[in-house]
Amino acid sequence: MKKAVQFTWVASIDLLLDAILGTLWLAIMLTLLFTGLGLIPVLGIGVLLIFAMVSLTRFTSAVERGRANALYELDLVEPPRRPSTGTGFARVVSTAVIDLTSSATWRTLLHHLASSVLGYLAMTWLFWAITTAVMLFTYPLPGSLNASWLARLVHGWLGDSGGVFAILLGVALIIAAPVVIYFAGRFDRGVLAPLLGPPVVEELTQRIETLSDARQGAVDAATTERLRIERDLHDGVQPRLVAVAMTLGMARNKFESDPQQALTLLERAHDETKDAITELRQLARGIHPAVLTDRGLDASLSALASRCAVPTTISFALPTRPAPEVEAVIYFTVAEALTNVSKHSEARSCQVDVRFTGHSVLATVTDDGRGGARIPRAAGGLSGMRDRVRSASGTLTINSPEGGPTVVTVEVPCAL
Repeated sequence: MKKAVQFTWVASIDLLLDAILGTLWLAIMLTLLFTGLGLIPVLGIGVLLIFAMVSLTRFTSAVERGRANALYELDLVEPPRRPSTGTGFARVVSTAVIDLTSSATWRTLLHHLASSVLGYLAMTWLFWAITTAVMLFTYPLPGSLNASWLARLVHGWLGDSGGVFAILLGVALIIAAPVVIYFAGRFDRGVLAPLLGPPVVEELTQRIETLSDARQGAVDAATTERLRIERDLHDGVQPRLVAVAMTLGMARNKFESDPQQALTLLERAHDETKDAITELRQLARGIHPAVLTDRGLDASLSALASRCAVPTTISFALPTRPAPEVEAVIYFTVAEALTNVSKHSEARSCQVDVRFTGHSVLATVTDDGRGGARIPRAAGGLSGMRDRVRSASGTLTINSPEGGPTVVTVEVPCAL
């Protein structure tokens, strides 16, 4: 009983806010939607209004989820939305188009409609119940006509027995008010998760798509890395080892006829062997640097910044070390970004910022170069960065207008 009374009070607050906020959200969105539809023939201006309405649903649904979580102690989360692969202005447009075709947008609009109607009806019932209660206190006993308009009206209909009927009717309205609010609150609470949260089918579908994309990203990243290692071995270490073998062969042939020349050739082979070992060590560092394993992301990024040709500052704010796979993704993405800054940006300075957002690790690489960076279709470079990030279910965005600056943002889901 105590819980029912407590829920009724909470539902009263929620339904009152539903009547106010739901009507406000609905009025704004329907105005934008129908005005946008009417203005589409006018240079496509209406499309901007429709996009504005779609973008507004992100804000309103977040407000409604926060209110529902606070009042009803729910744990509603934002429905999964398909990320955009565009950059710059194309990303804004593609995001709006994705949201326009997403069921989450239209479910949010349906929630505002349902909540406004439900809140209005419940508050109307409560208003009339309170009004009736006030009038009953001023209604005289049967036989007296010095009463309000309601008393005179009922008396005119039912005569002297109208007073008793009015009292019974008022009592019924008052008793029914909390019952109506209770069940209206239950209904409102019941539709919150289906309309504002992720539906089970869509959530599972989105999760399958995300995992499939991550798997493909891992495959592509592994293929790119394998080709890079193969190329480095073929073009770097292999020729050196071949040269060592040839030098040792010549030294063997000269060993009896010209010992001094054979000694010179052995010294050359020794030097070439050390160079090959150095290249193999650098190649191994490119696969997974030891400093990343031993000292973590902060130290390894500082080492990258010290070797970058462009002066680079590091801003690092992680409470604890993330998972090794997250560290590897962030490290190699930042390393590739700094390599591109050194080779192509003509920048004078660069900043790397790594922080924890509460549910993911966010890394941003910003340079003041000439801009114009794009993700190519071919493997390698920025495309390899994207595949590596996809393999960890993360997102990579590049904002690089002509003339700069270039901002590379990497976000990888992680729980610290």
